[in-house]
Amino acid sequence: MDWNRLYEWQNVGIGVVGIASTVAFADPGVHVLVVGPVRLDAFYVPLVCFGIVLALSVSRVVDS
Repeated sequence: MDWNRLYEWQNVGIGVVGIASTVAFADPGVHVLVVGPVRLDAFYVPLVCFGIVLALSVSRVVDS
């Protein structure tokens, strides 16, 4: 691991903390967005977004 490139781990931390805070402070099923026939639970939107950030940042750290 190159200690000069420690900033790459910042996005890993953001993903982990984002997922943990979403699970700790939000409840599924409380806020449901309805657009026509599509129903979307607002709990899963940040969960998926932070999961994508985590997956992309971990793959970048592993590749470097």
